Amino acid sequence: MPSQTVGKSPESLTLTFYNNSETELTFNPFSWTIRFKNPSGWTEIEQKSSGSGKVSVAPGDTVAWSFEEVVGYINEAEAIGSGTYTAEINVPGPSTDDWITCLALFSIQ
Repeated sequence: MPSQTVGKSPESLTLTFYNNSETELTFNPFSWTIRFKNPSGWTEIEQKSSGSGKVSVAPGDTVAWSFEEVVGYINEAEAIGSGTYTAEINVPGPSTDDWITCLALFSIQ
């Protein structure tokens, strides 16, 4: 979930994952997909780097990243301008073997 739906810059937006389940969830915090809206539709920011790691979020806890930090995880050279963006990350389902995609939609002016 974004801290706000409209920000003035990439560093002004915080993306927060809330674990509202009763299970600790462990996932790779570097595995983001970022898209931006252009006149022809949605375009994914090219992933030029990836990290492996694990973050565990206890039931009722949160973990947060700045949008600027998230973009840096996948493509440090990407210039983020004004526009509409999505940021998504996959996390394990708390009670199944399926994964859930968490999606945030926001704009930068």
